[in-house]
Amino acid sequence: WRRLIERIHARFDVGPDAEIAVEMDPRGLSEDAIFALARAGVNRASIGVQDFHPEVQKAINRIQPFEVTERVVGWLRRHGIAGINMDLMYGLPYQTTERVVETVEKAARMEPDRVALFGYAHVPWMKSHQNLIKGETLPDFEQRWRQSEAAADRLVDLGYTRVGFDHFARPGDPLAVARDEGRLHRNFQGYTTDTAPVLLGFGASAIGSLPQGYVQNTQRLRAY
Repeated sequence: WRRLIERIHARFDVGPDAEIAVEMDPRGLSEDAIFALARAGVNRASIGVQDFHPEVQKAINRIQPFEVTERVVGWLRRHGIAGINMDLMYGLPYQTTERVVETVEKAARMEPDRVALFGYAHVPWMKSHQNLIKGETLPDFEQRWRQSEAAADRLVDLGYTRVGFDHFARPGDPLAVARDEGRLHRNFQGYTTDTAPVLLGFGASAIGSLPQGYVQNTQRLRAY
């Protein structure tokens, strides 16, 4: 990470207020790894959660106890990575409205600045590992809608501002401020305050955005 950030600084003009963000899976993360990210200049972390209920986690093969996520959030703040995002999901196998709301409440206890609430897309013909999930364990359309609305309402009750249809932010967060001031943008990754006309994606399969349209790097690592 340090070498990567050094190369970016050597080849681009990086503003003093630049946001250097990473997405992370808290499972298996060590405090040393987070310390290294902080030393490299990372100042925002987006943490994948999905759901905290054990039965749901077992069904999606993602065992991630609440305590694991809470510990990583503590490490991030201890080492100065103050911007915390969390990604939650609805529509997962064995999810109920009550379980989704419970996950929202547990996530809010860690006081993330931003929360993204995404619907699970069951496309086993595109992602073969999803064949392990039985269709009858998935909520139907109406249940998905109820889960989404209940989670959104609870986030608002807990003090978050609804930013668009699947993002939430604390009042005063740059995302919420941009919404209030009419400066909010949305790209293929979600809502953003970034106004740059070009987004460059590095790495195999990375997606970029240019004034002429979207581009994607080849997906095969060897070819890339």
